[in-house]
Amino acid sequence: MFNAIFDFALLAALYAIIYRTRLRRREGRYRIWFTLFYIYLCMVICVTLMPFQLAIPGANPLFLNEVNLEPFRDIKRGYLGARTGVALNFLMFVPLGFLLPTLKKRGIVKVTALSFLTSLAIESVQLLYCWGAVSNRRTFDVTDLIMNTAGGLAGYVFFRLARPLLVRLDEGIPR
Repeated sequence: MFNAIFDFALLAALYAIIYRTRLRRREGRYRIWFTLFYIYLCMVICVTLMPFQLAIPGANPLFLNEVNLEPFRDIKRGYLGARTGVALNFLMFVPLGFLLPTLKKRGIVKVTALSFLTSLAIESVQLLYCWGAVSNRRTFDVTDLIMNTAGGLAGYVFFRLARPLLVRLDEGIPR
C-alpha cells in the first residue's frame, strides 16, 4: 500500500514540476489536453510498471527464457486469456494515438513511431524487472509491442475522423 502511495506521489510531483516549468505559460486548452494526456500516461504506467521497483542486475540469469519473440504465440498455443490480453494491449494505446496530435501537429508516421517507441520502452523496463528477478509476472513480449503500436495507429485514425468535431469544440487543435 505504501509503495502505491509513494509511486502516485512521485507521479503527482512530476506533474507539478512540469506544470510549474512549462504548462502555466501555455494557453488553457493546451493545459487541458496535456493534463488528459498525463493522466492517461499515469494509468498506462500503473497497469504496466507499477509498483516501481529497483532490479538487482543479473539476479535472474534465466530471464531470457521468459522473453517472447514469437508474434501471437499465446493465441497459437491456446492460452487462457490470450485473446483478451491482445485486445487490451490494442485498446491501451488507442488514447495515445488520439491524444498526441491534440498537443502538437503530428502525422500518422510520427504517431505510429511514438506508439512503437513508448511500447518498446515499457517492454524494455519489464524485461529489466525480469532480469533483476523483481517480478516474474511481466516480461518482454513482441505481441504486446505489435498490438500497442496498432492501437496507437488506430487512435490516430480515430483522431483524424473526429477532428472536424474536435475543431468545433477547440479551435486550437493543430492542423
